[in-house]
Amino acid sequence: MVGETGRTVGVEHISQLVDRSIESIKKGPAAHLLDKGALSIHVGDGKKGFPDEAPYDAIHVGAAASEIPEALVNQLKPGGRIVIPVVDSLMIIDKLADGTLKQKSVMDVRYVPLV
Repeated sequence: MVGETGRTVGVEHISQLVDRSIESIKKGPAAHLLDKGALSIHVGDGKKGFPDEAPYDAIHVGAAASEIPEALVNQLKPGGRIVIPVVDSLMIIDKLADGTLKQKSVMDVRYVPLV
């Protein structure tokens, strides 16, 4: 998934979905990633990300934001990338080495709202 030393962090605002996700993962081939701490899922506000583990090389958002969440941009490493639906457009946002952002809309999409 992310290599031997990488980590994947999930954020979901519905606690029951977090619990169900963890239980499902424990039953599958990725269970060892939970056990060794390479994968974690947390209850939280997706617009705020998960600053405890930042900075991140990559951030994927699975729901449409009304605008690019500044908290996520702040949690991205220089050289990192965010893939996020914004309104009805799938955006790729790269944080350059100097901290500036390069944004590109790659396609029209329909996602549930990021709440």
